Amino acid sequence: MVTAFRPGPDKETPEDLLGHACTLVRLCGRDSAIAAVFLALVLAGTASRLAAGPPGPAALALLPVLAASFAVSASYAIRSRRTLLAVLAGVRGRTGAPVDPGVPWTPFGSAAALDVRVRDAELRRLLSAAHRCGELSWQAVAWAAATSVLFLFWTMAAAMTGG
Repeated sequence: MVTAFRPGPDKETPEDLLGHACTLVRLCGRDSAIAAVFLALVLAGTASRLAAGPPGPAALALLPVLAASFAVSASYAIRSRRTLLAVLAGVRGRTGAPVDPGVPWTPFGSAAALDVRVRDAELRRLLSAAHRCGELSWQAVAWAAATSVLFLFWTMAAAMTGG
């Protein structure tokens, strides 16, 4: 669960805030990768089971539920990625600077220092987006785990009905 983070006045340096946002972004990527692995396993298992022959009526009744859960998890992972890319593009467009401090070059527009208010506003946007993406990617993992459990029930139903 992601908790709210609000920096106090002069308690956090901009580098600390950017580091916190980068950590959240890395965690989002990890969560999305975990969800993708779960979903890939479910997709491969479902495809191989369907290729073996049509399942029974009980399994066919559970198949739309499995597909819906799969779609929800995938949509959360995609929304997380798209939200992050949109915010990063916005920050880069408004500041002309790379968001990642490890970038080895200085872009054309970042030769001048940013105004403190602009910098703080952009960091708040970035941190807010990182928290939102963290929540979305965690939802993707939760739904992927639920999809995996539903896949097990679907496989048992297919086996029990002789399909």
